[in-house]
Amino acid sequence: MSKNLVYFFDVWKHLEVKMSNGEWNQVTCAGFRSYAGDRRVNSEHYDGPILYKDTNFLYEGPLNGKLIQLKDGEDVSHLRKIRKNSRFAYSNEWA
Repeated sequence: MSKNLVYFFDVWKHLEVKMSNGEWNQVTCAGFRSYAGDRRVNSEHYDGPILYKDTNFLYEGPLNGKLIQLKDGEDVSHLRKIRKNSRFAYSNEWA
C-alpha cells in the first residue's frame, strides 16, 4: 500500500457512488477513488480518474460498477502511474 496516495477531490466532502440497484451510497475516499461507476461529490457528478485500490495506478478499463483492485502478483508494468499534476484524456476520467 502506498503512503502517498493522490486524490483529485476533497476527501472531506460527501462522497457517493451509484450502486447496481440505482441507489446512491456514501463511501470512504479510498472506495470513491477506486469505484468504476457513477460517482458524485456533494451531490454533483464527478468525472475524475479511477485508480486501482490503494495504489496510484490508473484504471483505464470499462465502467462496471465495481471497486477496482489489483490481484496479488499481477503485472503492473503496463499500467500508468500518476501524480497529482497528471493530465487525462479518457472517457472514464475527468475532463
